[in-house]
Amino acid sequence: MENWCFSKWSHADGEEDDDRQCGGCLGSAMKRLLLLGLDGGDIDFIESRAPALPCMQEKLKSGKLFKLDTPKALSGSVWPTFYNGVNPGIHGIYQHLLWDPKRMGIRRIGPNWCYYKPFWQTIENQGHKAIVLDVPYSFPVSLKKGIEITDWATHGQTLPFGCNQKDVKNIIRRIEKNPIGRETPIQKTTKQLEKIQKQLIKSADLKGQLIIELMKYEDWNLFVAIFAETHRGGHIFFNEDDESPLLTETPLLKIYQAIDQTLAKILSHLDNETAVVIFSVHGMARDYAQGHMVRPLMARINETFLQKYCKIKKTKKRARNSVVPYLRKAVPSKLQYAIGAASPDSVRQWVVEKEIIGGIDWSSTPGFALRTDIRTEIRLNLRGRESQGILEPNSEFHHEYVKFLEEVFLSLCIPNTNDHIVDELVHIHDLFPGPKCEANPDLVITWHRRPTARSIYSPLLGTITAEPPNARGGDHTDCGFAITPKGVSEISKLEHITDLAVFCNQFFNTPTMHE
Repeated sequence: MENWCFSKWSHADGEEDDDRQCGGCLGSAMKRLLLLGLDGGDIDFIESRAPALPCMQEKLKSGKLFKLDTPKALSGSVWPTFYNGVNPGIHGIYQHLLWDPKRMGIRRIGPNWCYYKPFWQTIENQGHKAIVLDVPYSFPVSLKKGIEITDWATHGQTLPFGCNQKDVKNIIRRIEKNPIGRETPIQKTTKQLEKIQKQLIKSADLKGQLIIELMKYEDWNLFVAIFAETHRGGHIFFNEDDESPLLTETPLLKIYQAIDQTLAKILSHLDNETAVVIFSVHGMARDYAQGHMVRPLMARINETFLQKYCKIKKTKKRARNSVVPYLRKAVPSKLQYAIGAASPDSVRQWVVEKEIIGGIDWSSTPGFALRTDIRTEIRLNLRGRESQGILEPNSEFHHEYVKFLEEVFLSLCIPNTNDHIVDELVHIHDLFPGPKCEANPDLVITWHRRPTARSIYSPLLGTITAEPPNARGGDHTDCGFAITPKGVSEISKLEHITDLAVFCNQFFNTPTMHE
């Protein structure tokens, strides 16, 4: 790999400084690298409201903006892709709850069975001190000398809070135990929304306080810290108004403004030897998924395929997934919110699992839907891979079923119109090969941007109806970004979120995992 060290720094005006070198080189003007991540931070939202976000506006003007691609169709894989610097076929993480084919249920991610080699571990191994705070989907602990804090104030809180230094734990406890709280994805009351907004604004301030204390607590070369408030806020508060740059006074903007003010405070504590990168590995947009349609749709697909195409008549009455849907309807949303917020991870995981597999008869299920956010993830019930698989891999039955899935989904439209609602079926294993590719979904459905439907139609299946949950306003997009100082923008070509790991390694002249 090339050694991306330069003896000259290029500027936007074409001028060059002969006496400066890039970060990581002997005598460099830049000795430290601070990465401040906005989880789910949306660059279109930021640019359209830049005057209301003065700190980020100044960075956009003085630095260089890179638009970053993310793994296509696997929006839940972005953070492991970022910190490992490899594609999802290698690390095998597409959500924090992955499908476990042995038990035919879901399993929480962990370092014992997911690929995990974060770039900051390589940097520390080369003699540099690192501080890492709240990188989503990361596991404790890969740093031996530096400071590593996991799931203190992340959006998803994948694992219990972790910290590798006792004294730092005391600092955190003094600030607050869990400032961001837990997300409960159900419809919320106006008072609940107001409370959540205030909590996220407070959480952004407390995250800034901790970052500043950690910067003073120990000398460091690399500092990576992630703000989760943009992610939580995007899910809950994003609406149609946020897609219009003419409307600046929105609940989501106030959360961005709180983070912008916190960024300004953090930057005021830095010297000119620190290079600052503000980045995100995915964005947010109005939630246009039709996920509420997927479960009845998959049941109809399976039944029709077995009867019509395979001449297999269903003799066993399909069990109903009654528990979770009944509770969703019977329990008031205010009480659901309180129960969800107080429930331990094991209970929350049980609810998610029941929503995926409840009522499924595996003997008549050639394919099923996993969790659905802005896209729908489909897994095939392959014999030899799933403990109760029925599809023989690469058989005619297998290929005909995939073909039928594609025909059905691409034919879906709004009844009495020609408004199709599916853009594409993505074959994930072809796109992301690797040793962990089988851990990922087989297919992902990309929905067309249109309002949530209560009724959809396929000429192959007829009409299907379902009520949307209206639990989220926004969801993930495949657009990340990085704002770098102009002086260090030539260290590495930034086009994809995997390039950020390369960028950090090359800043310190340390080898990447591919070298």
